[in-house]
Amino acid sequence: MYPMNLVEFCNANMQKGSDEVFRQLDEDNDIDVLDYECTNNCGICSKAMFAIVNGQLVGAQSAPALLDKVYKQVERQEQAEDEWDFL
Repeated sequence: MYPMNLVEFCNANMQKGSDEVFRQLDEDNDIDVLDYECTNNCGICSKAMFAIVNGQLVGAQSAPALLDKVYKQVERQEQAEDEWDFL
């Protein structure tokens, strides 16, 4: 059993389309989602959709691509945790 994954969103970026990803992740029981007024990532916010996955910034040019990258980042982090558990 893994600890809950946290994915954070910026309200300004959600207005650019990442709100779709927020809604889909909100339905996933293994992921906690939060939204903030601003995450101080204005550079990427002006260029792409993004989310912060367990502290790691993930960006993409479309909502489907962002959703895919979020799940891939969660999987990578869980695999890394597995490696530490093995030690």
